[in-house]
Amino acid sequence: KNFRRTTNFVLVIMARWFRSEEMEYISMIVNEDAAHDCLADLGNLSVVQFTDLNPDLTPFQRRYVSYVRRCDELERKLRFFMHEIELFDLEVKPAGQPQEFLDVAALGKKETGAQILEAMETELEEYENQLKELNGYNEKLTGEYNAKVELQEVLEKARRFFMTDAPRLAVSELSTKSDRKGDDKEEALIDEEGGAQNDMDMRFSSITGVVSEDEKTRFERMIFRATRGNCYIRFAPIKQPIICPKTKALEHKCVFIIFYKSLTIEKKLQKICDAFEANRYSLPDMDDSPAVDNMLTENAQELVDSRTVLLKNQDTRFRLCKMLSENTERWLWKVLREKAIYHSLNQFKSDVQGMLRGEGWVLSHAYEDVLDTVNKAHANMGLEIPSLVDRVPKPWPTPPTHFTTNKFTYGYQEFVNTYGIPRYREANPALFTAATFPFLFGVMYGDIGH
Repeated sequence: KNFRRTTNFVLVIMARWFRSEEMEYISMIVNEDAAHDCLADLGNLSVVQFTDLNPDLTPFQRRYVSYVRRCDELERKLRFFMHEIELFDLEVKPAGQPQEFLDVAALGKKETGAQILEAMETELEEYENQLKELNGYNEKLTGEYNAKVELQEVLEKARRFFMTDAPRLAVSELSTKSDRKGDDKEEALIDEEGGAQNDMDMRFSSITGVVSEDEKTRFERMIFRATRGNCYIRFAPIKQPIICPKTKALEHKCVFIIFYKSLTIEKKLQKICDAFEANRYSLPDMDDSPAVDNMLTENAQELVDSRTVLLKNQDTRFRLCKMLSENTERWLWKVLREKAIYHSLNQFKSDVQGMLRGEGWVLSHAYEDVLDTVNKAHANMGLEIPSLVDRVPKPWPTPPTHFTTNKFTYGYQEFVNTYGIPRYREANPALFTAATFPFLFGVMYGDIGH
């Protein structure tokens, strides 16, 4: 007996799936105050398709366009939350099954649509302001921290250069000069005072800073061309990548030091550094070791303090994003539900003040359910003006096509719909596809296991 019942049930399902559901065209008149609850309950039934009674109006001229815009703004805030959540590699907590969400919303429905939007706007606005404020602090703190890291690297690299490379270059230059003096006797005629003055005149000015590793080659080439080779530049890479405050991406940078001997060249170098977004830093006289040591010590202490504050800010942002990840999907579903309700209400027409008229297609076997749902929504609101749901002549010769599917048949129906949706009450090819497609798929690959 159980086998026969199961077989009969399957046959009934297949018979309904072979032909699309019978449809009826209805006209619905509802009170404006109860329209939101009516549409919410009808949406849970999923048996009605409304037609647009305002085809001559643009989307910005609709009755509930302000509510749709408010829903769009809430969606924007939720997308902003999701972007921030992804930065911490957090997963958005699932809100459960959609049907369970709709059932809970229907049972606990005590607020109007405007009250729901106002509550969500207040709550999400508060979280958005907190997150934006924390992001602003984070960007500022990251910039300050990066500046101290770069200054520390510049001090260490410049000090190393002046302690190792500069003396070696000076010895090489002196040896070259001595050779030239041996060859050219006229240089011996220069007196000691004039020679000392020339040595003072030959002291070079320098610019130190940090530039991106990707721009290093272009930066060096531009300096060479702008100064016609009348400067000396050295680079030293920074091993630790630096986080960009705006993009939050890791960037590899290098320290540079440029020696030059002209005020005109200095102005050109400053413009080139600004064009390549290179950060310049002022350094003390490298011959004054106590001043350099003092600056290194102070900057190292400030670097530790800045890192502590930055980590505290990141921890606060992480805890806020973790809380948002637990509620974002539930908020998104609520906003999408409200947006769908007001989008459908925009298709209604207001013939009489305080009343809305809508028309659409409904499944024939669900007509009584629709009637009971609309009457119940008006009764819960305590409205004296009754609602009206009535059948009207079909305005089109061909009603829309609707197939009742389940978890098994849904996939095959969608597969057929990609090629074309059957006409109303036409034989459904998805019924045959469910039997032939798996077999042909296996034959195509020549692997039954596949």
